[in-house]
Amino acid sequence: MTLDLRHLRAFAVLGRELHYRRAAESLRVAQPALTKTIQQLEEHVGTPLLLRSTRRVELTEAGRVFLAETADVAARIDRAVEKARKAARGVRGELRVAYTDFAINGALPHFLRAFTEAHPDIHLDLIFTPTIHQSEAILRRRVDIGFLFGLSDQQLIDSLRFDENEYVVMLPLDHPLAERDDLTLGDLRREKFVFGAGDSWMIFRNQVFAECSARGFLPEISLEATNSDGIFGLVIAGAGIAIYSSAIGNLPRQGIAVRNLVDMPAKLPITAVWERSNGSKELADFLRFLRRYRPLNNPSARNGGA
Repeated sequence: MTLDLRHLRAFAVLGRELHYRRAAESLRVAQPALTKTIQQLEEHVGTPLLLRSTRRVELTEAGRVFLAETADVAARIDRAVEKARKAARGVRGELRVAYTDFAINGALPHFLRAFTEAHPDIHLDLIFTPTIHQSEAILRRRVDIGFLFGLSDQQLIDSLRFDENEYVVMLPLDHPLAERDDLTLGDLRREKFVFGAGDSWMIFRNQVFAECSARGFLPEISLEATNSDGIFGLVIAGAGIAIYSSAIGNLPRQGIAVRNLVDMPAKLPITAVWERSNGSKELADFLRFLRRYRPLNNPSARNGGA
């Protein structure tokens, strides 16, 4: 038997899932076909790679070694095939761009559209990556450039301030405080709050909690959501109020009243970050365009932002 990409891809997925049904579904093949492919692979290698029982699948020591050596091969070949196809369509390169909720809900989409129109030969692969994970992703070359909330303190990473927004508060339309145009954090001390949960929101939450603490209270959290849409939905449902970025001015917001927080001294910066030693020509083109376009130097480039 000849070892081919089909065997490596099947083993990589099964080694990750350790479950034949889930692996078969991921590969979009029938489970008996996957079983046969793995058996062929083991016959070729000459030793069992998996331990099977009625309840679980485990890698043998040989399987762990084989997976470590080959897991990336199938993915690299798939990327090579895709790049070849893009080259045939006139796409000369690819740039992996990380973003956060605040970035993608602000000025970033307008910039990315402008860049794509100016450089149709460069494909942008957009990857949601929380701020807390972006520096590592860049240093490991999983992404080429990121747009994160705040700043990066990594010595090997360069940065450029891209956008800046204000803190606002979102309330249900029928909330008594919605009758006012401007609010302070102190006005919110007796309210129940909706916050984003997990790593994606950690840095933002810490800043909001610090501002509230400085005013003598900590927010009472009623519910949490994993993304912005979830936060908006919980506010509309009356679960609580939420502090957010004025980037919400770019989004449809039926059922939500957005009011200024006039006593928040801090801003909400969005920063572009990339590895200093990354010599990608596509990244160089992107950065040249970014330095000409970025909203902080070109307010007219912003579309609907507060």
